[in-house]
Amino acid sequence: MAEWEYRKIDLNQQHPRRDDIDILNAAGADGWELVGITSNNMAYLKRLVKDVGPGEEEHGTREVPAVEDANGVHRDDAPKSSHEVKIKYRDPKTNETWTGRGRMATWLKRKQDAGEDIEQYLV
Repeated sequence: MAEWEYRKIDLNQQHPRRDDIDILNAAGADGWELVGITSNNMAYLKRLVKDVGPGEEEHGTREVPAVEDANGVHRDDAPKSSHEVKIKYRDPKTNETWTGRGRMATWLKRKQDAGEDIEQYLV
């Protein structure tokens, strides 16, 4: 089975004097295959890392997020989050949870609408 690595290039963040075709051609020369370009000019590419034969372990795919910014400097495409959001509410009967972020969980909203005090579900 084949193992692939993936890369994305934000074509909007490239140096204005560089043509998008030149950027993609350079990536192609390095073995990258264009998968597609989204409407917001994000190019998605992949390349074969190795073939995994029978009896060999497959480690899945790996992503190579490095792209060049407008100054031609490589940077990570997405900031890494180093903290995990803790659960704030839990239903002891069903074990459903909600972190307290974003829209209220449906199970908790139903209980609130039924007149229950949601504070009893705080963890």
